[in-house]
Amino acid sequence: MSYQVLARKWRPAGFDEVTGQAHVTAPLRNAVRTGRVPHALLLTGPRGVGKTTLARILARCLNCEKGPTDEPCGSCTACTEIAAGSSTDVQEIDAASRTGVDDVREIIESVRYAPSPGKHRIYVVDEVHMLSTAAFNALLKTLEEPPPRSLFVFATTNPEKIPFTVVSRCQRYDLRRISTADVAARLGEVARSEGVEISEASRLAIARASEGSLRDGLTLLDQVLAAGGERVEDERVAEVLDLVDRRLLLGIAEACVGGDAEAALLACRRADESGVDGRRLGGELIQLWRDLVVLRVAPKSPELVEAADADLDAMRETVSRATAPRLRRMFRALVRDLEDLAWAPEPFAVLEMALVRLATLPEDEDVAALLARLEALERRLSGGAPGGSSGGGGAASGGGASRKRGGATRARADEVASEPRRAGPAASVPASEPPEATATPDAPEAGEPLAPAPATPPPGTGAARPAQVYDRLCAFAQQQNRGLFAALEGGRLVEHAPGRLRVALEPGIAARRLQGRGADLEAVCERFFGEPTRVEFEVRGGGGGETAPRVPARDDEGVRRRRKEALDHPAVNAALEILEGEILEIRPLGEPR
Repeated sequence: MSYQVLARKWRPAGFDEVTGQAHVTAPLRNAVRTGRVPHALLLTGPRGVGKTTLARILARCLNCEKGPTDEPCGSCTACTEIAAGSSTDVQEIDAASRTGVDDVREIIESVRYAPSPGKHRIYVVDEVHMLSTAAFNALLKTLEEPPPRSLFVFATTNPEKIPFTVVSRCQRYDLRRISTADVAARLGEVARSEGVEISEASRLAIARASEGSLRDGLTLLDQVLAAGGERVEDERVAEVLDLVDRRLLLGIAEACVGGDAEAALLACRRADESGVDGRRLGGELIQLWRDLVVLRVAPKSPELVEAADADLDAMRETVSRATAPRLRRMFRALVRDLEDLAWAPEPFAVLEMALVRLATLPEDEDVAALLARLEALERRLSGGAPGGSSGGGGAASGGGASRKRGGATRARADEVASEPRRAGPAASVPASEPPEATATPDAPEAGEPLAPAPATPPPGTGAARPAQVYDRLCAFAQQQNRGLFAALEGGRLVEHAPGRLRVALEPGIAARRLQGRGADLEAVCERFFGEPTRVEFEVRGGGGGETAPRVPARDDEGVRRRRKEALDHPAVNAALEILEGEILEIRPLGEPR
């Protein structure tokens, strides 16, 4: 006799043996027990979750010699014939190979006859969505009013392809993907019955590879048993199924959390030498980091993480050395960096740089310390040193540290520095500064006067220059009124006084559009400055006021030099790193828009 694979040998023979589908088995059992079985059922769900199995169990319940019963005996003639697929009263039809009207006509002709020798005539149509439109239409009348003691059971993985007229004539039950824990538990039962010893880690690895399909899990277990004999080692399971070694993944996570970039790169190199695909390793790392975050925020609910007890202990040891915010930042950074894997010519190079970024992420910043750094940067910008560096040896060392922290984002900044403006001008103003800058404020550059701060600055503006005030006003308008924000793009703040603004505009459609929305602008300004504000417009060369002085054309070489200085500035890189921002535009402070 030929070998019978585990998926067939251990197919459930009753509702109690069905794994992970209690929401379907319970109503079907009650329907059989109370005699309320419908004339048509539609079972949907992914592959290998028990659709055809449930159809056979239901057929045995109805045709069992002791039935109808929700617990078929499994030993009578009807039960054994249905299990073997030789019953004349239960016909299994493959709709993938019998799709036409003639095939449906055969069903219509045979359904007229009474069941013999059984009690019900049952038609199980597998992959019913493969039937043609004409075949579905031919089946409608019989499906709506079938003869007594007849039952249609449709099984499909694509219910959306079935006409609604057919679905409306059936009771629909949606089967779910089986959880990894349930698949692993069932694999353990089968392995014990087969006299095979397999570890919990190996069972979980097979269950994860099955992706919610118990049939796939039994097939993989069959494959592992063929290679491993009566005792299956974890290494053999990883080798046969081409799985990523969990110890390797945990080693990478431990190195990144501990800030050891070298160890993370060495572990990545071992994965590359073992033949692991870079994209696959990246996906496994994302799932592992999700588990680490969950263990950190919900340590009392280990059931949220699908892992063996030994792996859980190692993961708990890893997360104990990092805070939840830092783990979430690492997860976001990993996902963002691995988005390039699909298009990268060298996936492992992208993966290595992502791991270096994780290992070198700075520790979480205290809120008070971050606010102090932002205030120090505000004072520095208002002092008139847009591109200079702090004096003194301490500031120089701080710049080196900031450049090290911000190096991971500098390449991204280079990519977007020359792009057109897409968002509010808040990106022109850095949002962070190295710690050393708080102790030693910068002096203004030579030849540039220090602008005195007003005694009582207007709300929301501090001691900022008009260009900075206008930038912040535009960013605020973008949140309040996008149409007004678009109209403000072509303007420039000429004068700002309490209760009054004067905005210069270039002549043209943009100027007329903004002038027509003066009331909206004044309303936004009142919310921004915290006081009623009157807005005046002047059009350059338009005859309606003073002509604003033209700004001389910028020297291209000077622009490139200032852009490079800004991209290399430690405060800019520290702001990008801490606030996870991007540079959209680089413009000297005070320059006309």
